[in-house]
Amino acid sequence: MADHSRRQEGLQRVQIGLTGLAGVVLLVGLANIVIDKARVDDIASAPPAVPTIDVNAAVAATTPKEPLAELGVQPAPEMAPIVPDLQPDPKIRKPMDQEPTPQTP
Repeated sequence: MADHSRRQEGLQRVQIGLTGLAGVVLLVGLANIVIDKARVDDIASAPPAVPTIDVNAAVAATTPKEPLAELGVQPAPEMAPIVPDLQPDPKIRKPMDQEPTPQTP
């Protein structure tokens, strides 16, 4: 009896595997048909229009030199404020990045 159930289980696994393989082959075939149809449609469409103006010159004329400065996000280099070098305060004797240590009286 155990041999019969093992054999039936093995047969069921083979059937499931073959069904899955057939499904994958079907999906790949359908994808191939869709891609071929898209290529045929692209070839049949009209070619793109040829521009009558020089695209590079038009783009260069409309491209801002400082896009962030034109938006007001960053000042232009000629308008940048001049910041003097910062010197540490000579009155500071302790590091400021550490917790203060308790002082004993």
